[in-house]
Amino acid sequence: MNLRRTLLLAAALLALGAANVSAQTSIGWGNLQWPPSVVDPACSSGEGFFGQVWMDGVTNFAGQGVGITAELGFGPVGSTPDGTWLWIPADYNVDVGNNDEYVVWATFYLPFGLYDYTFRYRYDGDPDWYYAAERGSAEFTAACGAVGAETMTWSALKKAY
Repeated sequence: MNLRRTLLLAAALLALGAANVSAQTSIGWGNLQWPPSVVDPACSSGEGFFGQVWMDGVTNFAGQGVGITAELGFGPVGSTPDGTWLWIPADYNVDVGNNDEYVVWATFYLPFGLYDYTFRYRYDGDPDWYYAAERGSAEFTAACGAVGAETMTWSALKKAY
């Protein structure tokens, strides 16, 4: 009985660890830095979305790490970030210690509603993305010039970006 519990616990821990590791990526770490939540980001001038990434031997030098791609994504609340999300390319912003920081300035509109958002990162040649564990929450309202759901479908919006 004790051996069975130990094996079940070990299997559970391995599964938990596997769920938190991105498959086949050279990125060592990445996050959604700021903001944790936002309402109508395009309405406030200068609102930015920030994420940081670290890759040994790439981001720990001055300037942008060569070969890193960063994107900010929006998707349905409670969903897992994947290809169905809307991904917007991020620009290199600044070095923060051994990390590179990326930013997307809020000059875009989404159909009004609630969304989760996060960053993802990829190194040139890697087959998979590294998805940040942090999720932010965004609200877009019709009163702020957000694209109305009746005038723009999610798939049409994705094609626009």
